[in-house]
Formats: sequence, structure tokens, C-alpha cells
Amino acid sequence: MTKTLGRLAALSGAALALALGLGATAARAEESFPIGVCQSTAQGPAKFAAALLKGTELALEGVNANGGIDGKKVVIVPVDVGNNDPAQARLSFTKAFEVDKIKALLCWGTNVLVQNGPLIDEAGVATFTISQGLNVTAKAKLIQQLEAVTTLQCRAVARHLKANFPQVKTFAVLYVNYEFGIESRDQCEIEFGKEGIKLVASEGHPNAPSDLRAQTTKLLEAKPDAIYLAPIGGGTVPLAIRAGRELGYEGLYITHSAGDTPDVYRLKLAEQNFFFISHVTPDQAPQAVKDAMDTLGGYAGAGFDYGWTIAHIANELKADGKEITGTALIERLRADSRVTTPLNDFIFLADGKTVRPLGVFGVKDGGRYLVKSIAASDLE
Repeated sequence: MTKTLGRLAALSGAALALALGLGATAARAEESFPIGVCQSTAQGPAKFAAALLKGTELALEGVNANGGIDGKKVVIVPVDVGNNDPAQARLSFTKAFEVDKIKALLCWGTNVLVQNGPLIDEAGVATFTISQGLNVTAKAKLIQQLEAVTTLQCRAVARHLKANFPQVKTFAVLYVNYEFGIESRDQCEIEFGKEGIKLVASEGHPNAPSDLRAQTTKLLEAKPDAIYLAPIGGGTVPLAIRAGRELGYEGLYITHSAGDTPDVYRLKLAEQNFFFISHVTPDQAPQAVKDAMDTLGGYAGAGFDYGWTIAHIANELKADGKEITGTALIERLRADSRVTTPLNDFIFLADGKTVRPLGVFGVKDGGRYLVKSIAASDLE
């Protein structure tokens, strides 16, 4: 009996401590304005997650120096999505929503967001994503893309090829074998086809592959003039380029913002016959943001845009005497439609999709260089 009472007392004490801990967390959330930024252990996403976090931090330095949001300091809550795992993301989202009381979230991953869309709406959290997937915004009313969708990215690449690489008549796709990669393959086939460039082969690979020579060998049997890489992270891009060059492929490699990472910048093999579509850094951008994009990759700019936009829209709501909620943030963003940050001009559409400026980039001397800017209006 004594032992039983002792265990019950211990359990009661633990429950009380937990309750007090949760209460303290909730109290801190009330004193601040918490926003979430997803973090990851996956090979490629871990790298651009670090860039997103740094960019958001840089934006919030300015926001908090100017009074924060509603007089509260804006704080970042890291939200762990593991190896781009929807189940892990659900656990982390639930904690961030219910315990940390975040008002907004920046995340990625077509599978992560598609499977957790209803949870986002139920919690009423304004969610921004750099996922290019067409189906992401269809799964939740409160998801807004910061990234141009796969269709627009493929369209920009196809037009650049047509204008600057007229010798390219055929192409192949090496893609991550789940929804995002399959969608990229299919949308590029459509958009390239409009420019007279035919898809002749495609091969899928798992997330974070250790070797891509088998898939590349099959692609090369079709003798493509160009190969489009559709992975979810930068680590796969240099792996794919090395595999192709080792197998004797001398043609053109292309990718989206998955190639906008330091490991790609440092790859000597990427200095020839390679370009990628990603985010432009304007001359007037804060120097700290430029430095972050140079060292961590282009997604640092997306993090900055997220932090800046949340503060801008939230303070608009405050000025109008309205409550700052996740739903109100998204509704106001879409009502404003066109938002200009210190980095970009965004067109936020009512269906959650976004039109934004992009750039065509090459790689040289350990960094990226801008080949061509593409205005948002040119992609509408």
C-alpha cells in the first residue's frame, strides 16, 4: 500500500510538473508572437531548412527592432519534420499548434503538407510553403505558396531552352519517386512539349539516394540532349551530375531551386552545361540577406520573405483594429494580392498559388551568378 501511494504521488507530481510546464509555455506564447519554421534531418531539405531559418531570423531582427507584431517580440519555433515524414510532421505540427501556439508556419514537402492539410485548417494556422506541388494548396484553405508551382518553373526552363539552346530537341527527367517528382516530370513534359522539346526517357529514384549511375545509364540509352533533375534537395543534384559525367554524358543538366545550395556551387562539374531556376537577389536587398544566400543558398531569401510578410500583414490587421489570427493573415494576404518585400514582388492568388519572380542561374568560382531575371508578370 505504501509503495502504491508513493507511485501515485510520484505520478501526480509528474503530471503537475507537466501541466505547469505547458502552462509556462502557453504564457510565454501569450507574451510573444510565435511563428514556426520547419526543420529536417533529410539530406537535401536539412540544408535548405538551415537557409530558411537564417533568412527568417534576419527578417525578424528588423521586425523586432521596430516593435515586433502588436507590440510583441516575434520568436521562431523550430518544427521537426524528420526525414520529410508526414507522420513525424503531424506530431510536430500538433505540438507547435497546441503547445507553442504558433500563429504561422513555413514548411515544405508535398507529401508532408498534402497529408497534414486538414490539421492545418483545423488549427487555424497561416501556413506558407516553398513546395512547388500543384496539389498542396488544394488540401488546406490556409496554405499559401511562396514558391512558383511546377508548371511555372518548367515553363520558365522550357522558354529559356528554346531561346538559348536551340540544339536541344529532346530531354530526359531524373526525379524523386513520389508525388512531387512525378508531377515535375509530367509538367515539364507538357511545357517543354509546347516549345517542341520531346521527353524521351524518365527514371525515378528514392529520396537521398546513395548512387544514381543505374538510373542515369537507362536515361542515356535514349540519348537526350538535356536532363532535367527533379529531386527535393541539393545533395542529389551533385550526385546526379557526377554520375552522368562519369558515364560520358556531356549534354545539358537543368534543375529548379534544388540546385541552389552551396554543395552545387562548389561542384566544378556544374560550371559547364548546367543551369537552374531559383530566387533572384535584388541589388537593394540587405547585405546580410545577400551573404546568407551566398553561403547557405537561395532559400535564405524565402525565409526572409516569410518573416517580413507575416509582420507586414499582421501589422496591417492591427492597424485596422482586427484580431491577428491565422485565418485573418491568409485572408488579408490574398485580399492585398500584390505584396512587395525588400526582395521580391509577389502575386498571392486566392487559390493559394503564388506568382513570383525567378532567375536563371549558372555556377562559377564557388558561387552562383545570374544569367537572366524573369519577372512575375512574365509567368502569369
